[in-house]
Amino acid sequence: MNIYCDESGYTGADLLANDQPYFVYSAVSFNSVQLEEIKKYIYSEYPIQNEEIKGKLLVKNKRGKKVIKHIFEQYADSARIVYHDKKYALSAKIIEYGVEPNLKSNYIFYDSHLNKFLATGIYASFVTKDPTSEKLFTEFLQILRGKSPISETTFNELSSEDPLIKWVLDIATKNPDKVIDEITRTDSAIEKWILDLTMTSLLGLLSDWGKTGRKLTVMCDNSKVFIDNPVFEGLNSMGLIGNRKKILDTPLGFKLSEKISHKDSKDFFGLQIADLFSSTTYYCLMNHKEPFSKEILSIIWDKCICKPNSFCIHPEWEASKDEFASKLDFYYRFMDIIYKDVMFGLK
Repeated sequence: MNIYCDESGYTGADLLANDQPYFVYSAVSFNSVQLEEIKKYIYSEYPIQNEEIKGKLLVKNKRGKKVIKHIFEQYADSARIVYHDKKYALSAKIIEYGVEPNLKSNYIFYDSHLNKFLATGIYASFVTKDPTSEKLFTEFLQILRGKSPISETTFNELSSEDPLIKWVLDIATKNPDKVIDEITRTDSAIEKWILDLTMTSLLGLLSDWGKTGRKLTVMCDNSKVFIDNPVFEGLNSMGLIGNRKKILDTPLGFKLSEKISHKDSKDFFGLQIADLFSSTTYYCLMNHKEPFSKEILSIIWDKCICKPNSFCIHPEWEASKDEFASKLDFYYRFMDIIYKDVMFGLK
């Protein structure tokens, strides 16, 4: 089973890049006959330059959008997509590395979705321009990128009228060594891939395609993210072993026929179609009010989103609203227990 993968919106570790707020990764599955069919259609309907299809170019004009719409309508079942709101991804990282290391056990923390509740809360504060939240996000990003030691941050000087932000600040700054231990390697250097969204995306996409039980032959578009990356090597090892298991009720795992390769999209048409899916999704997220975007996003949500969609790291306002409301009393009591334990050693 051939799988072709490509991304859009990659900014590496800079999750606060305002000009590219989303990251999209796609994995499409086509055989040679299907690829030839798609190629003939596109070349007959659109003037392709430099013999390479680029989704970001097609999506800019009416003729290209017509071609894209046809591709999505006819072949959406052959695509899997994950997309991330980078700022929300950073809020999740703040909880993962600022709060979680202080817990004696994290099962209930994740199983109850308290982590999502906290991440959503600080994200909401950040996007509404709370100055303390903006400082928290900016400085924590610098820490996770290895640009600024936690000892040089001004976290301890920050204050907030938002009790949730204050709670996160107090927990994250109580035992800074735990944060450092969590993000550093054995040689004391900051772990290089902490903020990367590519490997998480690829794990989700291949686990989704892996539901069939068939061996996957996977090709990704060239990227520096694959070079000397232990996480990438871990995915290869997982796939060559071929086991699947559930972690917090999420099935993970897939079978590889060989190690994942990374090639130049100019030489492989399947990679160009993966680019078309990822670039189009990125465009639609950026221009979600356009009629074209609404149509394509509807198809994506119905047929293409990686399942479970928890691999898509973005705020789920409507989907989570009722759950958060029903668990609010539990969350507050649990947060109080965590706070007293971390701050005062009280059970």
